Amino acid sequence: MSISKTQINAAIAAAATGMKIGLIFLCCIVFLQVGQAQTAFPQPAKKNTLSKKRASTASSSGVEGPVKYWADNISFDLPKQTTHLEGKVKIEYQTITLTAGKVDIDWTRSYMTAVGIADSTDSLGNAVYRELPVLTEKGSDPIRGVRLEYDFKNNRGKVKEGRTKMPPGYYLGEEIRKIGQETLLIEDAYFTTCDREEHPHFYFKSQKMRVQMNKKAVAKPVTLYIEDVPLLTFPFAVFSLRKGRRSGIILPTYGQNSFGGRYLQDFGYYWAASDYWDATMLATFYERTGFVFSGKVDYKKRYGFNGQISGNYAPKDIRTGAKRQRWEISFNHNQKIGQTTTITGNGRFISDRSFLQEYYSDFNQRTNQTLLTNASIKKNFPGSRVLSLNFRRSENLQTDRIDYTFPDLSYSQPAKSLFKYRGGGKGPRWYHNIRYTYSSSLKSSGFSAPKLDSLGQKIGTQHDLNAGWRHQINPSFSTKMFKYFNVTPRMSFQELWVPEYLDYSYDDSTQQVKIDTIDSFRSRHLLTGMGMNVRTTMYGLWEIPLLPVKVIRHKMDPSIGFSYAPDYTDPSFGYFQEIRDGDGNFIARRDRFAKSIFGGTPGGGEQRNLNINVNNLFQGKIIRDGEEKKIDLFRVNFGTSYNFARDSLRLSNLTTSAQAKPLKSLNITFNSTHSFYQKAPNGVGRINKFVWADGFKLPELLSWNTRVTYNLSLRPPQRKAETAVVDTSLQNPLTGEAYESPNNIPGDQIFGDYQPLKMPWSLNMNFSFSYSDNQGNISRRFDTGMNARVQLTKNWNVTYSNRLNITDKKIVDQRFNISRDLHCWQMNFQWSPNPNFSFFRLEIRVKESILQDLKLTKTSNQRPFLR
Repeated sequence: MSISKTQINAAIAAAATGMKIGLIFLCCIVFLQVGQAQTAFPQPAKKNTLSKKRASTASSSGVEGPVKYWADNISFDLPKQTTHLEGKVKIEYQTITLTAGKVDIDWTRSYMTAVGIADSTDSLGNAVYRELPVLTEKGSDPIRGVRLEYDFKNNRGKVKEGRTKMPPGYYLGEEIRKIGQETLLIEDAYFTTCDREEHPHFYFKSQKMRVQMNKKAVAKPVTLYIEDVPLLTFPFAVFSLRKGRRSGIILPTYGQNSFGGRYLQDFGYYWAASDYWDATMLATFYERTGFVFSGKVDYKKRYGFNGQISGNYAPKDIRTGAKRQRWEISFNHNQKIGQTTTITGNGRFISDRSFLQEYYSDFNQRTNQTLLTNASIKKNFPGSRVLSLNFRRSENLQTDRIDYTFPDLSYSQPAKSLFKYRGGGKGPRWYHNIRYTYSSSLKSSGFSAPKLDSLGQKIGTQHDLNAGWRHQINPSFSTKMFKYFNVTPRMSFQELWVPEYLDYSYDDSTQQVKIDTIDSFRSRHLLTGMGMNVRTTMYGLWEIPLLPVKVIRHKMDPSIGFSYAPDYTDPSFGYFQEIRDGDGNFIARRDRFAKSIFGGTPGGGEQRNLNINVNNLFQGKIIRDGEEKKIDLFRVNFGTSYNFARDSLRLSNLTTSAQAKPLKSLNITFNSTHSFYQKAPNGVGRINKFVWADGFKLPELLSWNTRVTYNLSLRPPQRKAETAVVDTSLQNPLTGEAYESPNNIPGDQIFGDYQPLKMPWSLNMNFSFSYSDNQGNISRRFDTGMNARVQLTKNWNVTYSNRLNITDKKIVDQRFNISRDLHCWQMNFQWSPNPNFSFFRLEIRVKESILQDLKLTKTSNQRPFLR
């Protein structure tokens, strides 16, 4: 049986990397038996001037290169060819440094032993050692052990009770033997990511382990301990020690709920197929209702392409166990061909309209009622010209209507000068500022939707297809007149080609207009956006000596322009058809291009508009601490137009927009529409009479909406260091740092009677209100949302979010999230007490990402959740 992502294999893989002869100590000392680790390991002594210093080269003993050593006392036994070092021993060999209390080297056997020095005894009479062996390899963390032995000649070594740190955790061992160039035998092996030295919160333990460097490790048995209590035991385990991605089993989460009984969630297999792609296959098994399968395939080639294909499949309804196949598939793909061509695509498909609501807990997923699929190819040409081909598909889950567009072929080029300036003369002339842009679009779209009878029952499917080709050119010109006025003439010319158009007739018997589609080519030419705009900027200053804002600057950008568009309903254009009955009486006028994919023909009659806009920006200057600072106070913009071609109601509605940020944490936006004309006597429409005709009156409000966002967070008092003292009553529980208070004033008196909350917190609120009067039908809506977070202690975090419809007094969504830092573990609790959809999820997992499968999860009994 194999354990996925267990850290014993990662420990050995990390320890085995790049080891040479002397580096065997790093390979060997990877585990420590927690139950016997009663000696506190001291820190290495600082480097002192040693009394003796020696250097030796022992090539005949099997040692490659010189061995340098220092110690307080060094003694030699020439007949026995041994060296004894004692007191602050330091040995350097290649890239390895060893420090210890005592070291014995037998040159005839090529054997070295390192131990500590007995210093005292503990309460139980056991010896306490100092200067225990510490092995350090350049670029790695130190390794500490109780006793270290190594045979240079036979390339074998042994370590007793060692401990070291190598990412991602700590490695300990009771006894480790090296029996070959790349083979280790380990007894009582431990691994943990918890940094509690004596008693880690959790660890893995194996009695016997055989390791082949950089290949694999075989252990038997393997037991998971939490708080020194054994929880799970496996008869054996095989671990891959190869670097990078590797295939392996994914451990499940155990749980129980009301509809499915006991379950195992997300167990499966990760397959690292190659350097370019991998696959994850998961399944969740419910005791009563069966399986739910999910999987994904990720692929990537650097500088080439990348993407993902994922899906979910349920052969049965997980809530009831009834046989009902349900599924979901999604994909995304990005690819670059050469330096100028890109391909992108993404999409999502599901089996039925209720799949997202019943299988997801995420609010945005549950309320999503539209599935989108897009694919595009884009080619860039010199001169910033772009040619693109697109496909779009949209499916409405409520109506089962499918809209699609293909092909959608478009070409565009940026603005270019009609008359290029080639240098010389007196510089560019006015006509060099004449520029133009060109774009072309060929598009075809259609839809498929259920055909319903009068009772709403499906009796068939209706289809439609539409196509067209549009060309558009936009000349532009800009110049300055009388130094202060910017003049911008403009014009837009559009040509449309369609393969079919509409023909209308009147049926006197039914008194209805009949519509026929004529399959014949027809073109349309529109002159839109023709006009001229003049704009300038004016400034004003007001001094206000008694307020914090000393000076207010008003920047006003008024603009006035004229635009013209012909009356395309005129029969001379041929774009509209007059419909008459059998007696020749006029019935209506309809657009022959109403079905066009690029929109119908403008039918508002001739347009000769005088457009007026005024943009206002109010800024303030504040002098704070002797420094002048400029801030934006608020913006107010107005706009309206006057159509000389109309016979009545020539003045259009007045539009107003405003935005203010009086505080750094407060933002206010406002939009409104007003009418200058009075309502008709029946309350529907407007009459050609100003609202102030019968006496002074402001324009009548038609609609307005306001949005307010407010952000608050803990702001500790900030004071200059030279006048600040530490007040421990204002200590930040998150960082442990004390806030500062000035001039020895206690922290709780800084704000008078107000005492700041002594914990990090934040609060984000938004309010929106809308009002509209649509021909007497008044509607109002008031919504609010909130996101709050507070850190109660150093380890406890609480967040809360909601969405409320105050007008209908309904809770749209609300959620609580509570997290607790459990040292090497993390606890997260999510609870959503919504009236129509409530759930909770409790999860306790190891922090280390490569141990993500080591977790405990408990969910509500309501329904299964994919995410």
